[in-house]
Amino acid sequence: MNKGQKRTVTVLKRMLKMARENPEDAQAFSDVLEEGLNELANNDCFGTEGQCDPRGDFRDGRWTMDRVQGVDTKIHDEEEE
Repeated sequence: MNKGQKRTVTVLKRMLKMARENPEDAQAFSDVLEEGLNELANNDCFGTEGQCDPRGDFRDGRWTMDRVQGVDTKIHDEEEE
């Protein structure tokens, strides 16, 4: 791992510990992650179909930090409803 990777992993581990210990921290991180992940997704960072999005594979539905694949059920696209 290079230093950038080590920094990122270290910070994420610390955030994970905080999120496990305090629900308010978890919600604050969730809000920030939602914004950042949406921005990355809009720039095709997770594949053109969102198939590599850490919230879930967007080919299977729309996912957010409030609905994470493997934790919650699928949110159907509006045209599917």
